[in-house]
Parts: sequence; C-alpha cells; structure tokens
Amino acid sequence: MTPMLTSRSSARTSSPAGLLRHAGSAVVAGLLAATLVACSGPEAEPEPSSPAPSSPGETTAASPAAEAVEIPETSVGEQVRWVIGAIDPTVTREQGQVAEEAAVRLSPTALESISAEDLADVLGQLAGSGPWRAVAYDGTESEAMATIESHGGDRLDLAVSLGEGDLIEVLLFTPPFEHEAATSWEELEEAVAALPAPTTLVVTDVTDTASPQEVFAAGTPEEAGPIGSVFKLYVLGAVVEAVADGTITWEDRLTVTDELRSLPSGELQKEPAGTEVTVREAAQAMIEISDNTATDLLIDKVGRDAVEAQLVTMGHSDPALNTPFLTTRELFWLGWGDDGAYRERWRDGDEAARRALLAELPAGPPEITGALTDVVWADGLDWFATPADIVAAHSALAELATTPAGEPLAEILGANPGLAPDQVSQFETIAFKGASSIGELALSWRVTTPEGAWVVVLEASSPRGCRHDGRAGLRRGSGRRVRAAHSGWGVRTKPGPPPGAGSGAVSRTRWSSWSAASTSTNTGVPLVWMTWSLSCGAGVRASSRPPGWSTEREIRRPPPAGRSARVATSSTAV
Repeated sequence: MTPMLTSRSSARTSSPAGLLRHAGSAVVAGLLAATLVACSGPEAEPEPSSPAPSSPGETTAASPAAEAVEIPETSVGEQVRWVIGAIDPTVTREQGQVAEEAAVRLSPTALESISAEDLADVLGQLAGSGPWRAVAYDGTESEAMATIESHGGDRLDLAVSLGEGDLIEVLLFTPPFEHEAATSWEELEEAVAALPAPTTLVVTDVTDTASPQEVFAAGTPEEAGPIGSVFKLYVLGAVVEAVADGTITWEDRLTVTDELRSLPSGELQKEPAGTEVTVREAAQAMIEISDNTATDLLIDKVGRDAVEAQLVTMGHSDPALNTPFLTTRELFWLGWGDDGAYRERWRDGDEAARRALLAELPAGPPEITGALTDVVWADGLDWFATPADIVAAHSALAELATTPAGEPLAEILGANPGLAPDQVSQFETIAFKGASSIGELALSWRVTTPEGAWVVVLEASSPRGCRHDGRAGLRRGSGRRVRAAHSGWGVRTKPGPPPGAGSGAVSRTRWSSWSAASTSTNTGVPLVWMTWSLSCGAGVRASSRPPGWSTEREIRRPPPAGRSARVATSSTAV
C-alpha cells in the first residue's frame, strides 16, 4: 500500500446500499427489515424500484429477465464468488467443508459474532433454493453489492465488505425492494404520519433561489433535528470559501496523523500515518463515502471557526446549536468514550464548558469498546438543523458551484447520488448527502429537471435505542400507495448476553417492519416515499450506527430444511 491515496480516492465509492460502513466488524446474514425510497414526477407508470446503490461504482443493473453478469477480479469479487459457490447445491462438498472455508475467510472479529459453523448452516439453507447466479453487481475493491437470482427466479441482494487481510467483515443477504407509488400529497402525509418513528419530510422548490417555496411538509419541519453526516455540507462550504479567499487550494496536501485519525465510515482511517491526500481528494471522500478522517483533516485545515462561520453564511437559523462545531473524532470520544462521563459533561455544559471539554479529550483515535448502541443525540451530541437549514445549505453550495473556487462541487456532490441508476437518469443534476446514527436518519437531495430545481429533506429520530433501517431514491411515477407489514421470530446471537438474559444466553426477539409509499400526480415536483423499520422489542438493543460507524451483531436463523430460506439482521443503512 503506497502512502499516497490519489488513485484510491477517485476509485472508492460509498458502501453499497450504505450497509457496509461501520467501526465494529460484524458478519450478518439476513433480511433487511425496511427501506427508504423516494419518488417524483407525474407521467411515467410506476415500476418496481431496484435497490439503491450508494454510489455509481461498478454497476450492472438487473432486469426482469436478466442474464448473469461477470463478477470483477477484485478481492471482494473473489469473496462474492465464494459465497455464491457456497450456496450452490450442484457443487459437491464434504460435510463441514463450507465451515472450514468460512473459518479462514471471515475476520477474527467477525468470527466472534458468528461461528463458521453457524454461517455454514445459514448458507446451507440458502443452497436449498439454489443454484444462484449474479444478475447485477456494484462494487469497489473492498465492498460489493450483488443481486443474485435462484433457478426459481427468487432474488436477493448480497452485500460483502472486507477488512484487514481481505477477510470478510460483513456478509448480508437482503431482498430487493419493490413498491407501488401513491396518488396524492395527502397520501404522502398519511404515510409519513404512519411511520413508527417521528419523521419530518419537506419538499422545497428552489428554482428561484432568492425565493424558495415549500411545496410539501409533514411532521415537525420547524424543529431542528439531528442530521449526522449531513453536517459535512457545511465543511464543504468552508473549504470552498477558503479556496476563494486564497487561503488554500484544491491541490494542497493533507497528511493523515494519529492525532486526526477518526473511525469509519470511510477508508482514510485505514491508511498509515504520513499518507497524503489533496484537499480535493479529501472533499470527494468526505461527501462520496462520508469519510470521517477526511472530514476531520479538512476541518483541521480550514479551522473550526471557519466551519462555524459557514453556519451563518449558508443560512443556518440557529448556529448556536452546533457551537462548538464537533469533528467526527470528537463525537466518538464524547458520545461513546469514557463510559459516558464525557457525554454528561457535554450535556450539562455551556459553550465555554464544552470548548474546555474538547481541549481535554485524549489524542489519537477514539478508544471505544463494543458496539455503539447508546443514543447520544438527545444529549446534544450530534449536529442539528431544520429541513429549511439543509435547503439553505444545498442552495448555498449550488451558488458556490457557479464560481471558479466552487468548480469541483458538482462532481463532489453528484458522485454518490444516493439513487439507483434508473432513477439517476430522470434528473439533470443530483446533489446528495445522507447520514444515519443511533436513533436517527437524515437524507437530503438537491435535484434539477428541465422544469426546475427542488430540495428534498427527510429527518427521522427516536430518543430510544430502536433500530431503523433505510434505503433511498427518487423516482418519477404515479400510482397508488402500498403498505405492507411483516413480523416474525428470530434468534439473536452476539458476544455476551442480551439485556435480561443470563451469561452466554441467546434470546428470542420480536421484529417487525412497516412500509408506506407515496408519489404525486400532475405536479412535476420530486416527492419522497419511504419505508421505515423500528424494532424495540424485548432483547433488541440494535440501532443504526453513527454515520455507518457501527452495527449490531445479530443473525436470525433460517427455517427448517425444505422451506424457503429467510434470515434477518439488524444491520442498518445510509
């Protein structure tokens, strides 16, 4: 591995479906409990949506009668081929061979979450529906999302992520999500209200940037909620202003140090001290794959005060909510370090006390043990904004993109559209930033069509440690709303006992998912429809991770032999 990240920075994309970015390694096999999807436009007939990849990457889309696609000759591609082979009943294997192979292909941390024998059991159940073939593939060197199809026509999305030594850290099976769209704004409002977590959705017409017009609002749009990594829009604004002022250039070099090294999401945290990237490369990684270390390098370069000033410049209605402005490394320390002691001091402190606390934090990467399961945004540990604030931030960046200093912005903000390829093609331009953290989800797009420009913002949060899962997209279409509910029983295994269980026990946990979908007719306005999952049953501690930073280590076992395989997980998205 070279100390330069030049080629890797341009090649890296965000984790497929947002499922693979996390600090705590985990191997999970399962059914993703819910998705977030978005729609727009009046004319086209509704059609099933494909899973929304988080980046353009290497993508081959599946169709109703798709042919098998070639899996790239990459490290993750080789592991994907192994998984598909392991669920192929036509391949003769001696008893225990799959478990032996899994034992050398899974990372040590992953094997603490699930034994090779248990994984082999899951793969054996899936083999009962095989053989399977890849009909779509989206991937980087270390992360991939493949759609696989059985001989009977059933499909699953297979997500694989590699860690150190190219060993598997994430293995996830999920069903491709399909939907039918709704017919009115009223149905959309009902759908938002029916979601099992407080959710705000706002669509704003920004065709006239001087006079944005709110087209639709549901929930509590006047309230500032936690926005996770969407805060990186403000860091990007500060970088552009510094370039415009001549303080820095896009080609200035930044150096990874242990003092500035954060935790995932991202790739840069894996690089050795002394690795250099340009400001341009760091900005791309910050937005495209939500790289936390790249973000902190940029904040260090322009200064915390410059980012705080951007809150005002970019139209934030209450900058004090984010003052002092946290780096990602600081959020890790404060939220999950020192057994919660930092968290209490932050919650109870004024601005001066909080700045003093930041100065006391230990140097080096955050030292955090175990999965990140505590909700911390309710203690003021996150970044906060109203939907209108995010609309203003997107509009400010759109204006900056027309200046010489902001010339790279269109590529930076558009590299990861947060949409499936068929959805991307329906818009002239897309700027996207999304985020998830424990107990929260935030999604934002600025899209343009020949008719105009719109910003779509979704904010959802819960103060409880409840799981929420998501996938997102924007689509033109009309039709009718569909709701679906699913529930079942699963067995959870993880290091240590779940709440209320004895040492080493395995608990049964109830899981449920809800979905609601909407679109509009004859409006020409981008409109979001979504599904949302929330699990708060006995024994379930899982919640989504701070911008992809952690995941619950959980597996739900498949049904008896002879029945269709169904396995589920608490892995989260975005």
